[in-house]
Amino acid sequence: MIAIAKIDDETKFRKDMYKSKRKELSEIWNGDYYMDIANIVRFAPSACNTQPWIVDSSKNELKVYRYRKPGKRGIMPRDMVKYYNQIDIGIFLCFLELCLNKSNIKFKRNLYSEENVDNEKNLTATYTLN
Repeated sequence: MIAIAKIDDETKFRKDMYKSKRKELSEIWNGDYYMDIANIVRFAPSACNTQPWIVDSSKNELKVYRYRKPGKRGIMPRDMVKYYNQIDIGIFLCFLELCLNKSNIKFKRNLYSEENVDNEKNLTATYTLN
């Protein structure tokens, strides 16, 4: 969840995004391709910090999965995890596309609907890169 407000003291604002609590890159990015993009998209916002994404990278393709680690739910009620994780993966895809565009990498996106949201790992999107 994101709160947006005007702050009254600049010391309250995080000046170094790398000091934020995020998963290690090795937990969310498989493969050695597009690491500059990987290092930015891992900072995409996530409801209650579950960060439910995994990317398999190859030279010409990125496969994005919505991953729900069993038992991990942050502070949200158990029955809301699937709902918020689906929103989170959409936010992550937006960040990914912004980074691809910024890097002038052309892509074709295919989105997949989840047939079983209870699966631990669901293919959400593939990006064919040019």
